[in-house]
Amino acid sequence: MDFKILWAIGVAAFSSAALGQQTVGFATLQPGTLLNAQASVIAKVVQDNTKLQVRVIGHGGDTGIIDAVNSKQADFLLLDVGEPAEAMKGENVWKGNPKPNIRLAMSLFGFQMAFWVRKDSPIQTIADLKGKNIPSDWVQQTSVITHLNALLAAGGVTLKDVKRVPTVNVIRASEDFKSGKIDVFFFAVGAPKVQEIAAAVGGLRVLSMEILPDSENRMKKIRPEYYFSTVNPAPHIAGIDKPTKVQTIDFIIGVGTHVKDDVVRDFVRAVHDNKQALVEGHPNFNAFDPSKAGKRQPRLPFHPAAENYWKEMGLLGK
Repeated sequence: MDFKILWAIGVAAFSSAALGQQTVGFATLQPGTLLNAQASVIAKVVQDNTKLQVRVIGHGGDTGIIDAVNSKQADFLLLDVGEPAEAMKGENVWKGNPKPNIRLAMSLFGFQMAFWVRKDSPIQTIADLKGKNIPSDWVQQTSVITHLNALLAAGGVTLKDVKRVPTVNVIRASEDFKSGKIDVFFFAVGAPKVQEIAAAVGGLRVLSMEILPDSENRMKKIRPEYYFSTVNPAPHIAGIDKPTKVQTIDFIIGVGTHVKDDVVRDFVRAVHDNKQALVEGHPNFNAFDPSKAGKRQPRLPFHPAAENYWKEMGLLGK
């Protein structure tokens, strides 16, 4: 066969394969965080079950993640629902700077967060944080401001009662904790970084949160989506030696309004249909209930393609 014909066939085959695959950006926090670890698992599951190629993009904080999707630099995001919802509406820290192109693709499970202290620390409850060195400002990760204020409120404490130590994001704050610059750090339950810090300082202990009769209501006054859920001891979770209630907010996959319907549908369906593969990638996905993935969120509307998918599955709003 003529060489030119062979070359043309090869180019055509390559072009066909390229057209059959589309790369999407999946924005999340930087490596070392729980979100990054879980985004990597989701990306693999989507790639294994669709023609999509998923590129996980780490950012120093929520602001970068939301900006990336809103400006079409990324397509999907992995965060708790509170910050994307407030960004979309231009509320709280996003007042005057709304990000209107963010939508909901699906809900995953309750995202659990906590305050951690050294295992031998005299600090036993959130109330004991009065007068102690607490990370503050959170230049890159503004969502932590609300998380932290809500947790302090659960224990009857405000930022006026503590010594504020400016930081950038949860990774930097955890390093400040390790060096002794601050007395407590805030992080996701089960995150690899928490295990790392625990090994470095001789062990950690999670702070008790439900110490007042109205602790949960105090937290909800800061953000209504917050609630308490129970963490049980597990090998991958440092600082938990008995069932413990911690701060929780729904963990979601968000998507930009610019993303095409078929891409949204393929991404969502792959995650919805493959819980076992998710669990094999990270144990926290045991908490994922596919029958509740179409849950409506009060302040963040669905992307039309996602809403149609959940409606067809009979799971919209459950």
